[in-house]
Amino acid sequence: MTNQEKLDQTQLIAQVVKAVNRYGLRLPTLIALEAGHPFTFLSSQILRIAQPTLSLLMSSQRIHQFARLLEEPSAVQALIKQLESEQG
Repeated sequence: MTNQEKLDQTQLIAQVVKAVNRYGLRLPTLIALEAGHPFTFLSSQILRIAQPTLSLLMSSQRIHQFARLLEEPSAVQALIKQLESEQG
């Protein structure tokens, strides 16, 4: 992974945390990520399959970025740590 990809991933994690906190979904998101940790790769593949439909709600690029985030175990752990450190 290049430095630019790591920077993009860090920015995406920050944006996800901000959105989760804005909607008050910090705890449900943490539970889902912790409980579903073994299935995050599968979730990323489901996102890719559903991309044509989901692109009606958000950009295809954002869906692709989030799918890549879920494919990387270290990125999922970073997201969990960031959510745990946030106080809402």
